[in-house]
Amino acid sequence: MQPVEIVKIKNKIPLFKKDEPVNAIEVIHLEELGFELVAQKDLYQIGDKAVYIQPNYCLSDIKLFESFIRPDGQEHKSMLGKVNGLPRRIRAKKFNLSKEPNGEPVYSNGILLPYNEVERYLGIYSTDLGSFDLTNKLHITKYEEPEILSKGGLNANGGLPFPSNLYKTDEENIHNCWSKLQFPLHLVGTEKIDGSLITIGITPEFPEGFICSRNLRKPFQIKKHIGRRSKTLLETLMFWTKPNLNLYELRDSDDDFVINGLPYLELLKQHKYNQIILRGELNGGKLKGSGNKNNPASKEQTNIKFFGLDEIDTSSGHFIKSSYSNFEIMCDEILFIPRVKTVFNQVINSREELENICNNYFKKNMIEGIVVRNLNSTISCKFMNLEYDSKK
Repeated sequence: MQPVEIVKIKNKIPLFKKDEPVNAIEVIHLEELGFELVAQKDLYQIGDKAVYIQPNYCLSDIKLFESFIRPDGQEHKSMLGKVNGLPRRIRAKKFNLSKEPNGEPVYSNGILLPYNEVERYLGIYSTDLGSFDLTNKLHITKYEEPEILSKGGLNANGGLPFPSNLYKTDEENIHNCWSKLQFPLHLVGTEKIDGSLITIGITPEFPEGFICSRNLRKPFQIKKHIGRRSKTLLETLMFWTKPNLNLYELRDSDDDFVINGLPYLELLKQHKYNQIILRGELNGGKLKGSGNKNNPASKEQTNIKFFGLDEIDTSSGHFIKSSYSNFEIMCDEILFIPRVKTVFNQVINSREELENICNNYFKKNMIEGIVVRNLNSTISCKFMNLEYDSKK
């Protein structure tokens, strides 16, 4: 799915405060997507077109989004997540209201705008908005956590290009994927750790191996500034020049990805695995993940929990996700490495059953979400904990 989509209103559901009906707002369901939203009552009618912006994207500071960024003209009232101290990230918004008397709280997940409101802002009336790149026109950007270096915040040493035949992991939200899940279906659910993605492997392109963050390949050695030298006689005579007097030394990287990833890279070398990739979450210690104060990983020492295994597809030369059983065997019986906790591994008969299993687990476990996949990993998506997301 695109970050910004034209959608159609499928259904409207009244809300209750305890056992009293609420008159001002209602729940909106969409034809195309599984997200629920809360909107002003009768702002939309069933069958209306609207403009939807996906969660975990960032709004631009334009007049169209003024009421989201500065409700009543006051930025501190915004329900958006902070990016560099400013309210920008679309996150779940909790309402202490329910869809039935005395029921569970509801969450609004995403941004929904009346179709004609976007038309007016863009000055487009005679052409279907769906024919335009609305993501670009509305300056919507994907939220990305910054690349972190162990000492000193942003990665001052930059990074190296990501291996060419690897995909960059970013699981699709399950509310974009319901049409792919044809129930009954055997599914596996694993905890989604709130950390930083780490990829470890050995390929013919990189026979020495590599360790990557979400977007960068990490150098194993970095150039460190160790002091300054005196000018040479020639440099002193050439007083109009400005020679570089800094002294550097090549040292082993102190990057958290490298320090924590190297033992697992050595394991792959010992087993002569030069065509498999380990995917995991670097978490715990000073690594803050999304920054949510409720992150259970913040109580642990820095560690890696693995969630996936990639193998080479000989027909394309690219790496693809291996089956869940292969992943389990690799972690538990061959490499003996930690993997994410399995929440369920069973036949699921309906969307409602899957939603109930995940939401009931969240009531007892304040985690970021659950990754849901089929047994051969051709379907893989994330079921997010909206209570957790609302606190990011």
